[in-house]
Amino acid sequence: MIKRSFVFRKSLVIGIIILFFGSSLLPAISGLNTEANNLDSHNTEYTGFDDSGRLVDMGFIQAEGVSSKTDGTNGPLGEWPDFTPIGFITAPHPDYPEYQTHLYGDWGAIVGEEFLFLQDGKIKLLYHSYHETYMTEHPHQEEVLSDWALGYDPVTKVKYMPLARPGGPSPGPAWEHTDTPSYIQHPITGEHLLYNTVRPGTVYLHPEWENLPGWEGAIQVATSEMPPAIGVPFEQTYENMLIAEYWWEQGWNQNGVIKGGLSEPTPVWVPHLGTQGKVRLFYRGLHGSPGSYWNWRISYADSEDGKTGWTKNPVPTFDPSNPSNPAYQWTLPWPEGFSFRGAWQAHCTGDVRADGVHMILMVSNQNYAGLGHIAYYWSPDWGDTWIAHPDNPIIAPGQFPEGVPPEGFQRTPTLLIDEEYERYILAYNAGYDINEKWKRRTYLATASRPVINHPPEIPIITGPTNGKTGTAYDYDFIAVDPDGGNVRYFIDWGDEITEWTSFTPSNTPVTVNHTWTEKGAYLIKVKAEDVCGAESDWSDSLTITITKNKNRNVNTQFLNFLQNFLTGHPSLLPILQQLLLRLGLQN
Repeated sequence: MIKRSFVFRKSLVIGIIILFFGSSLLPAISGLNTEANNLDSHNTEYTGFDDSGRLVDMGFIQAEGVSSKTDGTNGPLGEWPDFTPIGFITAPHPDYPEYQTHLYGDWGAIVGEEFLFLQDGKIKLLYHSYHETYMTEHPHQEEVLSDWALGYDPVTKVKYMPLARPGGPSPGPAWEHTDTPSYIQHPITGEHLLYNTVRPGTVYLHPEWENLPGWEGAIQVATSEMPPAIGVPFEQTYENMLIAEYWWEQGWNQNGVIKGGLSEPTPVWVPHLGTQGKVRLFYRGLHGSPGSYWNWRISYADSEDGKTGWTKNPVPTFDPSNPSNPAYQWTLPWPEGFSFRGAWQAHCTGDVRADGVHMILMVSNQNYAGLGHIAYYWSPDWGDTWIAHPDNPIIAPGQFPEGVPPEGFQRTPTLLIDEEYERYILAYNAGYDINEKWKRRTYLATASRPVINHPPEIPIITGPTNGKTGTAYDYDFIAVDPDGGNVRYFIDWGDEITEWTSFTPSNTPVTVNHTWTEKGAYLIKVKAEDVCGAESDWSDSLTITITKNKNRNVNTQFLNFLQNFLTGHPSLLPILQQLLLRLGLQN
């Protein structure tokens, strides 16, 4: 009995000692925990990239109001591209390699009206020569100047068949002229559609204009079940015709000369038009007026199948002859005796990623040599309004590549969006001999394509759903960044405590533990952020139910009681020390 009493007293004294010394440390420990919680909730370990692209630790920064975004680094899509001329396409003439032409005997080189597109791992270029549409191609790779496919058999030197050529009744559709080709594959039907400007003859469309000299254009749609290939003609149907209707398309009888009609077609797939989208065909309408020989305007027509049932926009969406248009200044002053002004050629490229359309425009005040400006425009509403910089054409007189004089001919630009190499490719026609204006080459220029950063996907939480107060529990968080970058996580533990993790690779689990001090049901949620500051949506909540840890609760109450007791009775400290000496627990 005495032994049991002694053991009890000894245990009690030991408990008091532990309590006494432990209680003296509690305020300090409590302060450290509070400080740590404050650090977790207000600061975060931040990582970034050094100049070589490696992930590095950049210490701690205040989390509130801090973003790793680099606004304006790439700029918005539609920002003015900085094009750099890189040279001309090389494909030697069979007898005169210095001409570097796809076809021989046709005005010394590629004639013009190019259209550039990507298909089946190749960069394909449509062009016309002697009013016939041909094609050349190049493997889709970073280098794009040399080794384009020839337009003729290298052994026999016989030219390959054109994709489209003048045809039909005489006079009638495509009677004597086919040029300015463009192409699209219908995303729904899969049909291949080739567009050409054709000259049907004024008598065909306007019998009342018989005996008047002039030119009148229409747009023909040729079709194929197979993609464009060198030497493989398209089926030309003369029913799929787009002809002039409105005043600004039909032309003006100026001194007995008719200038009118439609030309320069360029198709774009607009996914949000109609129930499944439509082909929007941009084209040039020609209207002459007193005091101006040609005033050309750009607008569009929409079609479900891209070849029939066209619905035209009756109002031009781009009019360079309007003084409020930035291109107006590039049409001034026009040469004496030749008052052409307007949009000579335009090429539009739909950009689904950027939700809009690019337009590369040749703005000129005359047909040939010099004074033309190749300019870039952007339309966020797919052609109704255009955004441009009034003083910054991308190719202007005097800015030709080496070998082309400032007076050299330039026109027919076409723009390609190259997603794989994150670039734009601009093809355009320029003359390198001002004395022989038909000696032209297809030149290329490139510009970097702004990169879009995508936010991380919504993170997933895994971990326990039940627990006790005062116990730390591990949770795993994981999210995928579509761009493959590093991510970090902002965790809301549901008890008014939040914290950031450090950056870790995409699709890699991150383990974080947390302790709840009060019983209850808590909703844990998390969101992810990439290195550019783009955030995901919040995750679904994971609920954890916390119950009281009874043993810990009793001990905590007892320790609190003894701490308060000794704090109010400091004179008991010497007695406690003597008691410890008698029990042999203190030297």
